[in-house]
Amino acid sequence: MTPLEETVRSIEAQTGWDGAPRLFALVETAELIRAEPDLAQQLGLSADDAITAVDQGDLEDGDVGALLPGIVWPDNVAGAALAMVRVTLPPEIEDEIPAEGDAVAWALAHPRHEELRIVAGVLRDGSRHAVLRIRSHEEELLSADDLVPDVTDALAGTLLPDEG
Repeated sequence: MTPLEETVRSIEAQTGWDGAPRLFALVETAELIRAEPDLAQQLGLSADDAITAVDQGDLEDGDVGALLPGIVWPDNVAGAALAMVRVTLPPEIEDEIPAEGDAVAWALAHPRHEELRIVAGVLRDGSRHAVLRIRSHEEELLSADDLVPDVTDALAGTLLPDEG
């Protein structure tokens, strides 16, 4: 298992089903230990840990895809990860979604909805990995480098040099 996959799986294991999407800076643990030894000790980090996820807090639970392009990481951040829960419906139900009102609340109330917990991470070297868990099948974890390409592409965009 790669260090990125281990980190993404660790984030997923600590993420619940409720709450807003959460963004994480991924830093090289050795660099964090060197730069912030007291914090590293407080967190119980060791040089054996390749990557440490540093929680940046909740994002607005709106259009995450619209928020990510405005994020730029400093050079000492090796990567980024995003944890979020999404609601899906079977394709044949999508035409029934009301145009007015809270579509998410409507979808959550629908008996055929599924909740998905997604955690995706990317590194500056181009590495990508994501995991997905379906709430109705919590014992199963889907895991692949190309599982949610739109999300990993958006996260990779946050690692590009700031042109502003």
